Amino acid sequence: MNYLEIRQNQTQFLSLTSLTVAEFDYMCHEFDLDWQKYYRYHTLEGKKRAFASYSEHGNSQLLGTCTKLFFLLNYLKTNSLQQQQAANFGISQSKVSRISNILLMVLNQTLKRMGLSPIRNGYQLKEHLQNHPDCIFTYDGIERGILRNSATDAQEDEYSGKKKAWY
Repeated sequence: MNYLEIRQNQTQFLSLTSLTVAEFDYMCHEFDLDWQKYYRYHTLEGKKRAFASYSEHGNSQLLGTCTKLFFLLNYLKTNSLQQQQAANFGISQSKVSRISNILLMVLNQTLKRMGLSPIRNGYQLKEHLQNHPDCIFTYDGIERGILRNSATDAQEDEYSGKKKAWY
């Protein structure tokens, strides 16, 4: 996958990253600050460097911070197998595993610093939504099976009419 080519097609870029090009550029600038701070003192394996340095190898398949962010966002959005991601970007599966963990940690730091990290506590979410100027929200969730009552009469009362799970 070529980041620079895909960037030219805004519809494809949005579908692969969930961000518009302008949003991505803003995020990349912020992500770059945290990436440089991390990579200067750590290797891709997470080990401390003996001497601070920041220089990428010129033959790196993920050359540049924007390419790395694109790689990570594409991985998170498509939820692909690491072998598929490795084939798309021309790197090994083990490198996909190592770099995605490091990049995700740096992205979480960036989102936290920007005040965009997800709220995982229901009470904090309630406070945040009560103070929000918009009153219409969307919710993105997954379907989950619901445990049914074992009594037949109670099942009829609780039945929602939704499709049945086949697992």
